[in-house]
Amino acid sequence: MSHPSPANPLVAIGGLGGSGTRVFAATLRAAGICIGSCLNDPLDNLWFTVLFKRAEWCRLLPSAQEVSEAADLFRRAMTTGLRGTLNPEEIALLTRLRNDLPPGGSWHCGASAADADALMGSAAPGADPDQPWGWKEPNTHVFLSHLARCYPGFRYIHVVRDGLDMAFSRNTWQAQHWSHLYGLERTPDTPLPLHQLRYWVLANRAALDLSAVQMRGRFLVVSYEAYCANPEQYWPRLRRFLDLPRTTALPDNLLQPTTIGRSQHHDLSVFPPDLLAAVLEMQAEVARLSTPD
Repeated sequence: MSHPSPANPLVAIGGLGGSGTRVFAATLRAAGICIGSCLNDPLDNLWFTVLFKRAEWCRLLPSAQEVSEAADLFRRAMTTGLRGTLNPEEIALLTRLRNDLPPGGSWHCGASAADADALMGSAAPGADPDQPWGWKEPNTHVFLSHLARCYPGFRYIHVVRDGLDMAFSRNTWQAQHWSHLYGLERTPDTPLPLHQLRYWVLANRAALDLSAVQMRGRFLVVSYEAYCANPEQYWPRLRRFLDLPRTTALPDNLLQPTTIGRSQHHDLSVFPPDLLAAVLEMQAEVARLSTPD
């Protein structure tokens, strides 16, 4: 298998919250890629959550240096462990992040103080040190430009789900907390589905544009609906993207598609025609980019 040095990740998986990234995390884990030990039910890597989904970063864009420091801590935790290696500044940072999280803190980002404790006390994994590793956390795409510089050679899978379905998703965390990064603000009279759909267009556009400039050949966009309809057709491309052996079979029984087509049960008149046109254009682009060779 050809992959970057074990010090750097092989792959990360991201997309808007609720895009179906769990399917791909489960698939890669079953194929032998370590995605971490501190995971929630959707298989989000909670060490990444602790380090990157910070309350302060939802108010003010982090500097490249801050993201680089977080990326270094994450890499070390995933490869050699942080226990006994932290300097005073790193201890202070991780303690502050821990204290922000439940049950003692009020920052609800999906991680808890216990996850931060596990991060600070992480030890070297017992698995083969040459085992390829990566992670899944939907918010990865927000930091992708920085991460591409911090982790030379790593690859990224961006999962895109139908924009109209996503507009009515109950997973609204990203649109509520990151929209300002894309120049989008929600006014009090803006319906949440409208805000969600605008965010879907802007965030996915930013990721696709970045792929052409900074991650050429290392960025794979996948349509969730197309993959669910025919995973066997898409698996060879995904396998080649990660340099997995040809003998690596598609893991069974990992697809659990739900709520595909939910927008059909909602009133779409809340969306202006120009936004609907932008959604259709983006979905056509995603379909073209994700179609197997």
